[in-house]
Amino acid sequence: MVSVEWEELNLKHCERLWVRLYVNDVDFIVVGVCYRSPDADENEISQLFECIKVASDTNQPVLIMGDFKYLGINWSTLTSHTGNECLELVLDCFLQHLVNGPTRLNNTLDLVLTNELQVNDELRILAPPQTVCKR
Repeated sequence: MVSVEWEELNLKHCERLWVRLYVNDVDFIVVGVCYRSPDADENEISQLFECIKVASDTNQPVLIMGDFKYLGINWSTLTSHTGNECLELVLDCFLQHLVNGPTRLNNTLDLVLTNELQVNDELRILAPPQTVCKR
């Protein structure tokens, strides 16, 4: 496989990295890693959402991973008390959320989204590694 940075999407003013992983001369998998800061303004969120829309509109497999920090979305029932714009984006782009449990306390803040990739292994949520401070 050959990976190529997707410059058009990486020029957007949001925290992200987008690449195309080519499986042959024409077919590729879109991979994006995104972070929505708690301090993100409307413009940054709009730019992030625009990247996701463009990536999802390629007619190629898409895999998006990241910390989106949307509290209150119930991914099992596809309902939300807050974060409706994120849920609407996922549904509008025909993406499926693969994380099946909370990633931070009772909230699913870290998302793995795809449009058609087959996941052979079950995703597991692991506790963060313990840090050891040496003095």
